[in-house]
Amino acid sequence: MTRGKKNVEYLTNLWYSRFKIGSVRNMEGRYKANDIAKWFINELHPEPLKLQKLLYLAQGYSYAFYDEPLFKEDMEAWVHGPVVSSVYHEYKDFRYNPILINYELIQFDEKALEVLNYVKEKYSKYDAKYLEEMTHNQEPWILSREGLDPDERSDKTISKQNIANYFISDIFQPDDEEWN
Repeated sequence: MTRGKKNVEYLTNLWYSRFKIGSVRNMEGRYKANDIAKWFINELHPEPLKLQKLLYLAQGYSYAFYDEPLFKEDMEAWVHGPVVSSVYHEYKDFRYNPILINYELIQFDEKALEVLNYVKEKYSKYDAKYLEEMTHNQEPWILSREGLDPDERSDKTISKQNIANYFISDIFQPDDEEWN
């Protein structure tokens, strides 16, 4: 076994033993999805489709970083990717236009701000369609859309456990070449 593979195996075993992937402890969430949406709107003024993808990513990275959801609402596996239904209905009239609103925000804790800023820094440069395509290639959305035609409407819930498992394993599984 190469040194790189030993490092990956060690980190994987450490992560699995420490955080017990497959059994996230807290599924309730600390915030409302709309409060998280307002933060992204103030920071980026995204259009609704991009906002939905940023919410999904923030939820996923909250699991990866802190083993807990950022917000309590479920996400649904819609045709254009993961969606928080209540947030969609709040901003759907903006269609493909930026949401040019500035909100007074609630106070976020340090962990939430770390996740939000991480997602902003890593993904704000991408447009909504790129993020949509990215989420269409991720296991949580794929599993929730199983048995549906690509353009078939659905309100199937994306399992919080699937989101947690995907992001935890994705972020803590370095590419082999990084460890050679």
